[in-house]
Amino acid sequence: MLFYLLAFVLILTLILAWASNFFGLPGNWIMLALAGLWFWFADPESNLHIGPTILGAILLLAALGELFEFLASVLGTRTVGGERKAAVGGVIGSLVGSIMGAFLGIPIPFIGIIIGSLLFACLGALVGALIGEKLHGSDLSKSLKVGGAAFLGRLFGSLGKIALGSVILVVTITSLFV
Repeated sequence: MLFYLLAFVLILTLILAWASNFFGLPGNWIMLALAGLWFWFADPESNLHIGPTILGAILLLAALGELFEFLASVLGTRTVGGERKAAVGGVIGSLVGSIMGAFLGIPIPFIGIIIGSLLFACLGALVGALIGEKLHGSDLSKSLKVGGAAFLGRLFGSLGKIALGSVILVVTITSLFV
């Protein structure tokens, strides 16, 4: 009975870890760690066990999520002619923005924090790219174009990472019952 209660707690913590992706936290890696702990401590003969193949798949998906988020942010900037400083500024700005957004949020319970975190991360990417372009000596119209691309790149990168996190969540939970 205790084993099933622990499995229920695992599923709840997996869902919370997945939700942490909305705040710019490493939710996919947290899900991998939780699955790894379950693999390590659960009896391999039980009917609720996660195998090494599933752990490998989760590791691959988590790495792909990070790569996708990073590349979308950088490529968003670079595809419109943004310089390296703009790409780096966009990545740094998005990290700072996601932290600020999590604390400031929007005054709607729970959803406001998610929206705030994503919005501020995207705005941070925009500001970082604008500063990077200004350091390079670009004019305002090009800087705004690059900043907008950084904003969209960060948005699509975050959504892609969250989507891959959804796959990790489904794969992990369903593997417990197979």
